Amino acid sequence: MDGPIRSCPFCGFRAVEYAMLLHVEETHSEGSSPFVVRDAAVAKTEPISGAEDDKVDQHADADQEEGEYTECPVEGCGEILLTKEVEDHLELHAGEVQGGDSGPDSTSDSAAEAGSLAAKSRHQSGGAGDDSGHRREREEKRRHRHHRDKSSKSSRQSSTIQAWRKLLAMPQAKSPSPAPASDAKASGAAGDSAAGSAADASAANAVPKRKRLGKAELGKYAHEKRMPDWLVEHLKKGFGIRQEGVLPVLEQLLEQSPSNSYAYLCHPCVQHVSKLKKEGGFCGYRNIQMMVSYIVGSQFLGFEHFPEGKLPTIFRIQDLIEEAWDKGINAQGRVETGGVKGTRKYIGTPEAQAVFCSLDVPCEAQGYRNKEPGRSEERLLQEIERYFESGVLDPTYKVRATMLPPIYFQHAVAGHSMTIVGFEKLKNGLGNLLVFDPMFHDAPGITRLVGRYFEHASPDVMLKPYRRGHKYLGKYHEFEVLRLHLPEIPSLGPQAGGDAADASSKD
Repeated sequence: MDGPIRSCPFCGFRAVEYAMLLHVEETHSEGSSPFVVRDAAVAKTEPISGAEDDKVDQHADADQEEGEYTECPVEGCGEILLTKEVEDHLELHAGEVQGGDSGPDSTSDSAAEAGSLAAKSRHQSGGAGDDSGHRREREEKRRHRHHRDKSSKSSRQSSTIQAWRKLLAMPQAKSPSPAPASDAKASGAAGDSAAGSAADASAANAVPKRKRLGKAELGKYAHEKRMPDWLVEHLKKGFGIRQEGVLPVLEQLLEQSPSNSYAYLCHPCVQHVSKLKKEGGFCGYRNIQMMVSYIVGSQFLGFEHFPEGKLPTIFRIQDLIEEAWDKGINAQGRVETGGVKGTRKYIGTPEAQAVFCSLDVPCEAQGYRNKEPGRSEERLLQEIERYFESGVLDPTYKVRATMLPPIYFQHAVAGHSMTIVGFEKLKNGLGNLLVFDPMFHDAPGITRLVGRYFEHASPDVMLKPYRRGHKYLGKYHEFEVLRLHLPEIPSLGPQAGGDAADASSKD
């Protein structure tokens, strides 16, 4: 095969581009690769790779989907992703540095790396933006000259990211659908799964038999008995990245945006909690922390369970989940997961619901599922807008700030979760969810505006990391939400022609 010669960023192996990519997959990938032909019998028995002290069960069912996962190539991220989502994930990393005007020490290495990636992408695609892309890249190098070694490493990794993106753009064989998470899903029936109390959550245990979930629902470490010691220490040393005051900044940006007609926002006390470097997939826990930030900030029912307004750690949330199961609240989760304490298994809407119900925090869960393209997305956006409308005092404002709680949000299948903090209607008639995504931290261009009144030259650029519209939502046909229950707010339950599904995905 003809083409330019590429170097392996890991060992220096040189070959034409496609051969080099196969070399990386065969030699340097973690676990099974979807691009390496392997004997079926070997594939079933090969141990799952990981840290030496990772304890993993060998399951025969299993986890044929392992090859669908890869680790984010941006240094310090550590997120385990479905391969089909890597490109979108990298775009959001680039969004962490959008807005500029930040000092040389205010941008993390991983964010700078993603910014470099974005500049290289523009250069490769050609066009009028090439010169400015080169200027930004040169400026980035000057800013980080005192980190030459790290910059060199980042450059190699950026090349790897570009290679991954090219490879992921190739046509791929359609993978089988993941195993159903519950008997209700297996039946394909659409029903109302709203639940507003511990008694409602406990009633779900009447389902006679539950199946142990696999990697499609629980992630790469679905059968892990114990997370590595280094990760335990890492999580104990750092709570996470907490940022207060972001919602008032978004309010001003939404007001100045030329592309929207109106928008809603939740209570301004909600904090954006994002993950630590290299912690991996604890997004479900981070979203619970964001929901708790509302509970303590607004003194919502149950706030007394969080003394001094402290948010629970990941380990405390794991204890709360196990304690809720002990009380019979969504207890099927213990069978489905094999237990979560001390592991990296993804958690989902049922576990979040179990935590809040066990603490007497009233909540309601709802799932939306419809195989007709766009139908679930349409229903979700309708219900979220209706929810925020219920908290509006003056509908004549362009940006309608409310005192409502945020909403725990999860898209099924891949199972990533976020916290919905608002809704936006664009002038073209389309809607966007406004979210705090725990995978990504707020850009320096956002944090420097906290506590200030301002006018911004590019509000839509700054808002991009917080918007989730059709480009993102249209990839999925299952969604789940969990909201804190206020009696005066209408239910998020299905209406005629219901397309609801039980809430049982994991993140």
